[in-house]
Amino acid sequence: MFNAKFNCAILSPNPEATQHCHAALATFDSIGEIDCVPQYPAMEAVLRMLRLNAVDLLLIDCEDLARALELIEVVRAHDKNMEIVAICPEEVKTLSTLLRAGVHDYLPLGASAEAYREILATSVDRLHSKPRQPVSGGDLFAFLPSKPGSGASTIVAHTALRASQTSKKRVVLIDYDRDAPVQAFLNCLRPDHFLQEALINSHKMDADIWGQLISQRGELDILPADADGEMGVDIQQTRDVLGFVRRAYDLVCVDLPGPMDPAAIEVLTEAKRVYLVCTQELASVHIAMRKADRLQRLGLSKEIRVVLNRYVSSDPMTQDRIADVVGLPVELTIPNSYALATASAEKGAHVDPRTPLGKSYTKLAQILLNDRPEIARKGNRFIESIFQPFVRREERAV
Repeated sequence: MFNAKFNCAILSPNPEATQHCHAALATFDSIGEIDCVPQYPAMEAVLRMLRLNAVDLLLIDCEDLARALELIEVVRAHDKNMEIVAICPEEVKTLSTLLRAGVHDYLPLGASAEAYREILATSVDRLHSKPRQPVSGGDLFAFLPSKPGSGASTIVAHTALRASQTSKKRVVLIDYDRDAPVQAFLNCLRPDHFLQEALINSHKMDADIWGQLISQRGELDILPADADGEMGVDIQQTRDVLGFVRRAYDLVCVDLPGPMDPAAIEVLTEAKRVYLVCTQELASVHIAMRKADRLQRLGLSKEIRVVLNRYVSSDPMTQDRIADVVGLPVELTIPNSYALATASAEKGAHVDPRTPLGKSYTKLAQILLNDRPEIARKGNRFIESIFQPFVRREERAV
């Protein structure tokens, strides 16, 4: 007995053929979502649809044979294992051309839905016989501020933008701070749609809905949040949205709020790595230590690193000391260029990549894209007696 569900797409400008194909596919228990496209889309749109909807079986109308062959070539390059069935007239020239393109199954125009079902049964059986490939998921990185004002939103905004500019990978930035969302402001957007709508539609999310929700800044896709939206915490909605974006993008950057509510914890659990953003001020370091302890209790200790913002080398709270107090390695220090960061935010402008601040954003983007190796912790610990307010409870008990 087969339990797998396979998603299908029908590309056909012929309404009757589409109707018959849909009716035939709907009779199979193993067929999941069926996406109907009433025209030949652009190549980029085809790949986006196949990726976002995780299509296993593609039915393509060959009314325009040349265009159909171009699409078949693109699809084959995208996924060699995808089942492709042609919808075409029973003409020797057409069928031989399709055979040379690697398409062996076809649905004759004018046939009934029942005839279509008999033919499609072979393709569906073939899907069952193939080993299911694991759904490839993009890397998700969560940015968590130690406390409000730590600069996490600014860092993730510029880092995600640099990642989209310096690589060919698909990058998305999601603003999950529903109390004080700033990504629309930082990226100079005037969005009509927000995170809340994505969560509401998470159970039926597809390429069309997603395309209507996202905003863009250059090559970067952005899903902003709305501070006015009334929204309760629904873990399943969060899981559905994260699953969708990880399937659709190579790199997912999430801007989290300070409070660690259930939805934020779900994002943190799904993240490949969590960046805890703090500054050198004592309150920020103290809260970072408390949050690090909680994250470690959630089993995320190997995936948390500190990003030290507004760093001043002459400050007595050095990088090593903060790493020792918080109990986590410092991935990167970002220089104290508050005026430059504020000015760029107010204008919605890029930070010049030639400046020390711009170079730090570029370096962090490269770390996200290239998966920097694990950072080794130094053996020497900071002398706790010098910094008693930050000594861990269990160490004070010793």
